[in-house]
Amino acid sequence: MDRRLFLTGMFSLAGVAAVESLARPVAAYAAMPKADGILDELDEPAAEVFEEEDTQAEIEKVHRRGRRRRRRRRRREWRRHCRRYWHHGRWRRRCRRRRVWVWYWI
Repeated sequence: MDRRLFLTGMFSLAGVAAVESLARPVAAYAAMPKADGILDELDEPAAEVFEEEDTQAEIEKVHRRGRRRRRRRRRREWRRHCRRYWHHGRWRRRCRRRRVWVWYWI
C-alpha cells in the first residue's frame, strides 16, 4: 500500500510539472492608442454628483411579504418492522430493526 501511494504521488507531481510547463504565462504587450473620444469622457467623475455634500441618505425599511420557503431534507432512522408467521399451531411475531429514509422540514 505504501508503494502504491508513493507511485501515485510521484505521478501526480510529474503531471503537475507537465501542466505547469504548458501553462506558463507568455509576455504580451498591448499598445493603447491615445485618442480623445467618448470613452475618455466616461472616465472623468461627474461634477453634479459631488456638489451636494451635506445631504443625508434616508434609510427606508422594507418589510418582506410572503411565506418563508421551507426546505425538505431526508435522514436515515431506525424503525421497527414486525412480521407475523404461523409456527407449531400458533401465530408468532418476529420484530427487527430496519433503516428507513424519513423526510423532515427545516
